[in-house]
Amino acid sequence: MGAILRDVRAWHLDQWGGLTVSTAAGLGGVALEERQPPTDPVAYHGRQGKITAWPSSARSKVVCGSWRRLRVAVELDFDPDVGRFSGEPVELHWQSGRAKYRWRPDFVARMRDGSRCAVVVQPPRGIGLQWRERLAALDEVARAAGWQVQVRSVLRGTRMENLMWLADYRFADRVDPEREQAVLDAFRRRRPLFEGTRACGVPELAAVDLAYGLMWQRRLLFDWDQPLPEGPLVWTAEVTA
Repeated sequence: MGAILRDVRAWHLDQWGGLTVSTAAGLGGVALEERQPPTDPVAYHGRQGKITAWPSSARSKVVCGSWRRLRVAVELDFDPDVGRFSGEPVELHWQSGRAKYRWRPDFVARMRDGSRCAVVVQPPRGIGLQWRERLAALDEVARAAGWQVQVRSVLRGTRMENLMWLADYRFADRVDPEREQAVLDAFRRRRPLFEGTRACGVPELAAVDLAYGLMWQRRLLFDWDQPLPEGPLVWTAEVTA
């Protein structure tokens, strides 16, 4: 059963950077994916520590209150369904019974299909009562605003290491189209990464950098369970077998 909320208010910045307050329904047309937090961000769950930020491939600064949030920010940046997103751009205030609450969802994203989505990071030590109550409140706000809600866990192990590796190539420099095509052509069949970059006719270091950039763009695919530095099998996105 959803939370029964009263006096729901959403604190956020307007398009000119001024602090404003909306109702839950009024959030529907607000471009929160373009906004910074309504007030200075704090460390995750009030812990002491530095506030991190992710410079997204859309050239925006995404505030993250923890390293766990930053890892999810990288995943959102890589997600082809996400157009733009921001960190902690809205603070929800509500009352349930006699108790008053406030909470900032981790991210708000504008999806490629035009819809908007609130993204929350699953807690590291299991889902407790407080987190369930917050999620129920967010679900109720999302219904009023016309949003979706996603709960994301944090990638770990080789997959996370590979994603962080590729993220260094998200800001593509000006690329020679002929070199880029040569690298793509080298992987029309599945072959080890470094074999293909040596065979493509482009200087090897430049070819490897191009390959990583194409992987970030999802134009080259590979086995995510294999570490990138070891040269996994790679193939173009057009190959289906």
